[in-house]
Order: sequence, then structure tokens, then C-alpha cells
Amino acid sequence: MNNTIRARFARKPYELADVLHNCDPSATPERIEIEFRKELTDAEYDDFTNALLVDRDWLAGHGGYLEGSGRSVVEVTAPNRITLYVDPSGGSYGRYVGVRVE
Repeated sequence: MNNTIRARFARKPYELADVLHNCDPSATPERIEIEFRKELTDAEYDDFTNALLVDRDWLAGHGGYLEGSGRSVVEVTAPNRITLYVDPSGGSYGRYVGVRVE
């Protein structure tokens, strides 16, 4: 069984719609490694996804490229929302935000 997760990312998206509509379907999905999991309420998730470029303390210092290939990410979940994978690349905002590709 293969537990590798792959995702496509949007660079510096302003909001969730940018992620869902700007992830290039022809781009090769990137392998990701979950560094940190952040569970939000639906309201917190909506606040986050309506302003992905706003600094968040819980993103600070996470993410970046993995040795070899892929990205280290923060997995962001909420009970009734799509799971997002955020690579702030050491920053504290959603520099790269992606969705899982099956």
C-alpha cells in the first residue's frame, strides 16, 4: 500500500478560490510530507481561506522543500471543509497552498 500524498500548489493565492481554480492540472503533482497538522473550526477555516496571505502564528517556521524532492507542509483541516496543504516556506502565510491529487 502506497501512503505517499501528492498535491498541486498555487503560489501566493489570496483566497481558497485561487487555489481551487489556479492549481495547474497539467503540472506534475508534488510529493508532500506533513510536518504539522492544524485542525480549525469551520469558522476559523473560512477566515483562513478568505485571506491566505495574512500572517498566522501557527504557520511560522514550517514548510520548505524536502531533500531530494517534494515539500514539507502544514495540513489544514476543518470538519466540513476540504483539506489543504500549506507550505509557508519558513514564512507565516500561505505562500504555497495545495490540494491533494489522487
